[in-house]
This record gives sequence, C-alpha cells and structure tokens, in this order.
Amino acid sequence: MEKRKLCIITSDWEYGAGKLGTSTGPKLLLNACSESNIEVFQDVPVKHVDFDNQDKINVEFDQPAPFLKRGNTFLNHQERVAHEIENAYNQDHQVLYLSGDHSNAVGGIAGFCRTHDPKSTGIIWIDAHLDLHTPLTTPSGNIHGMALNTALESNNEACQSNDIDTDTLSTWNKIKALKRQGSVPAENIVFIGIRSYEEEEIALVKELGIQVYFAEDVHNMGMDNVISNTIEYLDSKTNHWYVSFDVDSLDPSLSQGTGTPVENGLQIDQAKPLINALWNHPKTQCFEVTEINRELDLNKDMVQVICKLLKESMS
Repeated sequence: MEKRKLCIITSDWEYGAGKLGTSTGPKLLLNACSESNIEVFQDVPVKHVDFDNQDKINVEFDQPAPFLKRGNTFLNHQERVAHEIENAYNQDHQVLYLSGDHSNAVGGIAGFCRTHDPKSTGIIWIDAHLDLHTPLTTPSGNIHGMALNTALESNNEACQSNDIDTDTLSTWNKIKALKRQGSVPAENIVFIGIRSYEEEEIALVKELGIQVYFAEDVHNMGMDNVISNTIEYLDSKTNHWYVSFDVDSLDPSLSQGTGTPVENGLQIDQAKPLINALWNHPKTQCFEVTEINRELDLNKDMVQVICKLLKESMS
C-alpha cells in the first residue's frame, strides 16, 4: 500500500478530561517539532480545529449531565474534527493528528470511519488506560475515559451502574453515530501499555475478546515481540489503521506533563521502536498524539520529551 501525502490536524478541545490544560499541547508540540527540523513536520499543510467563540459560550451553559460532562458542546466540536479528518482523506492525505485530551479521538475515529470501512479498520491504542467506559459505567463522567468505546457497538449494558436520563442517552448515541458507517469490530482493536482500568472496562475486554498487551506484558515479552504480534494480528483482518498514542502510556519519570500518569509505564527505548514501526507501516493512515498538559508539567519539558521521541522515531 502506497503512503499518502501527509497533513497535520490539531484539536485543542480539553473539556473531556478532569484536569484542564491540554488545549495548548497540540500547538506547542507542533512548534517544537517544526523548530527541531523533523522532516515530517516540514512544508506540511496544517489545519487547526480550535475551540471557537461559540464553543466557549456553549460550554458555560451546557446541561450538567453528571455521566456525560459537556456532552452537547463536545458533540459539536467533534463533528468539526471529524469533518476535517474526512476532508483530509478525501484529498488523499495521511493524517498526523495532534489533540488536547484523549476524548478528541472520538472525532478522529469518526472522520476516519467515514472514509474507511469500519469492518476493515484497525485501532491501536497506546495508553495507560482502556478508555472503554460509557455513561452507563463511568465513575467520573469525563469523556476521555469513554473515547474508545465510541468505536464499538456495545455500551456495556451488562455492567451498568449509573441511572441515565433520556437526554444523556440521546447525546451519547449521537456521539457514537458520528462515524456514520457502523462500528469497528472488537477483534480489530489492540491495546498496548495498559496498567489502569476499572472492573467494568476489563469485563468488556473479556466479553468482547479484545487484544490487550498490559505494561507487564511489554516488559516481560519485549517490545519487539509486542510489535510483531500486533502487526501479524491486525494485518490479515484490516486494511487501514488508526494509531492513538497517549503520552501517559510513558512512565511518569518521562511524562509528568499529563493528567493521569501511572507508574510502571513504557520507557523511551520501548516507545521509540513502537512508534517507528507503526508510523512507517503502510496501513497506518492516522497517527494521533494526545494528552500533553503544560499546566501539570512542573519541569516544562514534556513537549521536548515527546518532540525528541517523535524525531528519533519518525525520521
């Protein structure tokens, strides 16, 4: 499969997380990588999906749904994201997607699925967390913890613990329908680096048979084996991949500037070959980098850590 020409799309939505501060992450990373002369960032068209004035007005008056926080404003913003990503593919682009908090993957996956058959789409989720909650199970109502579930058909009704009103359920169904073409099969998803999750999420993983490489698996098996197994697993059943790299997949010794760091994460020498293999694989057509939170970055070096990692992996 021939590689498409590259474009970069950013989204500064940050209200899907419990801690604000990720809105500046995409542009800070873009600027740092451009100044570092990373080849893939040079002379590439960039489209910013910014949190506009209407969003700012809406988010103040969005109905306070405890199990789907700011859901209506989120839906509007992710529709704009999906539209831009859909346009990029229609113009024969591969997308490097730089996003605020991980809920932005909802629009990313939706735009991807509008131009790719979901049944032949693979998703590789590099993260400390499963992000498989729904309004029925979420303990927080933060949408970044539900992002990947929007790709699936199941709402995990078997594990429901929250009483959901009809407006919340209606908004959630609209968010899941942003893809327009149905759901991604559970067997087309691979998690890498997982080490934090709730019982409801792991129950869904077991029910649907989703492939998970926990952080301990990576440490014990070696990243080279995880990479080769992942590629072999997806290669026979999918034609195009959406790769999402949450920086909290890295160990907190590297990733202080993110909202939900978890111990025992990936080290640079593990992340580098993973990003290199997936970025350069011809089936990877969207690569997302997400959850850089400048406000939580005490040493203010998170952007440079990720920039250096991308430079060594993508060059």
